[in-house]
Amino acid sequence: MSLYLSRLEVLARVHQGKEVEQWLSYTQQADYSVIRWLSLHPERPQAYGLTYFESFDEGEDGNSDVREFSVLDPENDPYGTTHHFASVDEAVAFAVEHYGASADKFVAGGMLTVEYTQHAKSQQP
Repeated sequence: MSLYLSRLEVLARVHQGKEVEQWLSYTQQADYSVIRWLSLHPERPQAYGLTYFESFDEGEDGNSDVREFSVLDPENDPYGTTHHFASVDEAVAFAVEHYGASADKFVAGGMLTVEYTQHAKSQQP
């Protein structure tokens, strides 16, 4: 079983009222690390939100829930930056174009911790 959802699985999950997520990147700064990810979720019938997050990598001591990490800009974007769309396909196309997402790398809501854990293991010496 693949961690990543097919296009049809993304559509089905979001149309069922469920969220999908995508890990975007990790950047090492001089004295801190930043992680980026997306969440695609239904907002109301025929309306979908795509939220972009940037947060500090606070995954020490086995904590892999990226939603609990401190956001980079808590004053202006305490809940990420959300864009609104009339269709899931529009939201995915925007994510690919504006955030460098991959249309075939979305995971079910809550599974982003698996990708974060894989990333954290790859960073260990």
